[in-house]
Amino acid sequence: MPQLIAARYELVEVLGRGGMGAVWRARDRTLDREVAVKEVTLPRGLDEAQVERLYARTFREARSAARLDHPGIVTVHDVVEEDGRPWIVMQFVRAESLDRVLGREGPLPPARVAAIGLDLLDALGAAHAAGVVHRDVKPGNVLLPGGRAVLTDFGIATVAGDETLTQAGAIVGSPAYLAPEQARHQKATPASDLWSLGGTLYAAVEGRPPFGRPDVWGVMAAVLSDDPDPLRLAGPLTPVLHGLLRKDPDERMGAEEAGRLLRQIVQGGPGPGPGFAPAPPHNLTVDPPVTGPTVVAPPPRPARRVPWPLVVPAVVFAAAMAVAVVAIVVFTNTSGDKNETGRPGTSSSSTGTPASAPAGYRLYKGSSFTAAVPEGWKAEAEGDDVTFTDHTKGAVRGLAFQRLGSSFQSPGDGLKAAIDQMKNDPAGYPDFSYQRFDSVASYRFGPAAEMWFSFTENGTPASARVLVFESNDVFYQVLLATDKAHWDESVTYYETFLKSLTMKS
Repeated sequence: MPQLIAARYELVEVLGRGGMGAVWRARDRTLDREVAVKEVTLPRGLDEAQVERLYARTFREARSAARLDHPGIVTVHDVVEEDGRPWIVMQFVRAESLDRVLGREGPLPPARVAAIGLDLLDALGAAHAAGVVHRDVKPGNVLLPGGRAVLTDFGIATVAGDETLTQAGAIVGSPAYLAPEQARHQKATPASDLWSLGGTLYAAVEGRPPFGRPDVWGVMAAVLSDDPDPLRLAGPLTPVLHGLLRKDPDERMGAEEAGRLLRQIVQGGPGPGPGFAPAPPHNLTVDPPVTGPTVVAPPPRPARRVPWPLVVPAVVFAAAMAVAVVAIVVFTNTSGDKNETGRPGTSSSSTGTPASAPAGYRLYKGSSFTAAVPEGWKAEAEGDDVTFTDHTKGAVRGLAFQRLGSSFQSPGDGLKAAIDQMKNDPAGYPDFSYQRFDSVASYRFGPAAEMWFSFTENGTPASARVLVFESNDVFYQVLLATDKAHWDESVTYYETFLKSLTMKS
């Protein structure tokens, strides 16, 4: 029986979890529409008075956010109480978050990031004009529907002039994008949101947050005392990022100046020179809101070449601090090259069968790993990612090695989220069924998780097995996909690959 909130909102599935609770896809039975419902949960160890104050703050801030009416802000429809806790009902937006896009595509072009920045500045301007400070601008709270950017989750926003209710012993906001004044427990202002916007745009164009440290306390220390990590890809965005990430809020670049520079980048005009240094203080208001977010689409990125006809749709890889989308690739190669012997391609793989590889295998030497792969399987590499396909007549199978990145934490949670998504997407995953899920798999490099699942493609029953593991603080996945007729033999190839796998330091 589905859970019903306030006798009206039927919870359907969890979309994500964070430090302040979970977000559900739900159905509003009264208006017969999809909505997003935020379930607010608090950390353990709070006394009754602290819980009461935090719930009071949540109700107050949700009602304040409900006053905001702007195309760049996810609308708050309602805030209700159930089981003594607040639940925030919001507009449901079918779109990926920026951090998921970054997890799949990597760093974005500066022009595209500038367009995202303009939309977010416009949304923040509307919120600040209404006296609302977001306090948690980050890639996970930026949605990208239909070529524009939308800001969501004003759940921890504070209303200017309101009493500040703080949570004992906890950090409100995401440390990697938290303004220095917030880290010092000072009051958040519109300038604090601009710092967080700068961190978000930095992550979008560089593919990593501005202060990459191994733990939360290292991040906090860096936010307070260090310069942002050196920029490598920002190009014309460099002056904007440096201006927004100034530690003194009085010297921080204002929204008007940031908007002017971002528009120059989007429109392809000359960017500011390397000696750009805005004079403080800056006006913290933006231009009057327009009828909708301003987006000029950047040139399309070249599509990644996938060597097989079937690409299983994006799988959600959830982690405590970030959510990314992992493209799990499986194939049904039923045409072309059926009689090909599958000679190795022009990758860096070795030829023949070295003594270190078992009989029937050759040693493949990639950019980040070495492993034994079946003789005759064709290798196709793109960066650290490599796919191996069998072109033997009648066989439909292959292996994939993929680098996922370094911003994940829990492979078990990630694969569980993948299972949930595939179960709820029968069109994308025909006849999906998982046979085994091991959230704490044993693998020699470190934390790992593994699952086996089956599906049907083009009428062909198929199976897949995927292992996600961590090595030197980076996450990788190894995927086997095969028609069921060759499952047993293919599993042997997969297990041999994993046993022989060595990672380059």
